Amino acid sequence: MKDIAIFGFKDSSTGQLINMLDDKYKKKLNCILNVNKISKINITEEHKKRPNKKSAFILNNKIFGLPVFHEKNFVKTLKERKIKKVFLMEDSGLKRGNIFNQLKKEKIEILSFIHSSVKLMGHNTIGKGVIIFPDCYLGYKTDIGDGVVIQSGCRIEHHNVIGNFCDLNPNLITGGFTKIGNYCEINISVDIIDRIRIGNFSRVGAGSLVLKNIKDKEIHYGRPAKFVRKNK
Repeated sequence: MKDIAIFGFKDSSTGQLINMLDDKYKKKLNCILNVNKISKINITEEHKKRPNKKSAFILNNKIFGLPVFHEKNFVKTLKERKIKKVFLMEDSGLKRGNIFNQLKKEKIEILSFIHSSVKLMGHNTIGKGVIIFPDCYLGYKTDIGDGVVIQSGCRIEHHNVIGNFCDLNPNLITGGFTKIGNYCEINISVDIIDRIRIGNFSRVGAGSLVLKNIKDKEIHYGRPAKFVRKNK
């Protein structure tokens, strides 16, 4: 029975997830969902912006061989298509959180995916709707909240807490006893020393070195990372 849908349509995220899924899950995929109306694009021009022409785009309301639905009332679509399980691959943690809460009310199962190459060092707690890409390391007694996306090569050390609906981009390194709040975005190749606290809805720019705590709703960048502005 094809009872699984995926929220999110980008080849850089959803395409990678589908590529990593076992065949038994691929055979159960029903459709792609997106909460906002999808803008029309010129695929030829989009290919020119990229290093090769392998990126997949929506064509005739289909992508990855699956139909695409872009309706705000996605619960109706899920029920009509008898979908019981979903993956959340929307780019925005805020969108994932909103979708997650609606799905929870409807008692629709929110699936997680952890690549087989990920190392879990024991006594880890991992929430629902978590996606962990290849070659990541989760240290001893580290906890991951709901709806978190951890991209490839991240090393999250022991006794860390990662809040709900965070986006952790490739090659993040944290020290022990670090806490990252809810809805945070940590960009590529960021280093965070031990015992740091990063507040809710905060962002850290690519390549930064975080040596001091970051308050709620702040953007920090640099080596060492410094306050740039409030995150609106």
